[in-house]
Amino acid sequence: MAAAQIMDLGYRMFMRRNSVYVAFIIGGALAGEKVINSSFNTAWESNNQGKLFKDIAAKKAAESGGDEGGEDDGGDDD
Repeated sequence: MAAAQIMDLGYRMFMRRNSVYVAFIIGGALAGEKVINSSFNTAWESNNQGKLFKDIAAKKAAESGGDEGGEDDGGDDD
């Protein structure tokens, strides 16, 4: 009997009006996309640590003493 009550509550909250149902679906899709994107980015960076541009650039900057630009642009740094 509890399952029927949960289904009825879900219907009354999200599916009775079409506008609420569509907003719920779109909101869920956007939230799900953020979670999946973040998960895959974390896994990708974990598997490719040391091979990504940000890792190589940081290593090169540390080796050169932190001088990233190399050339002076001629401007004043007041």
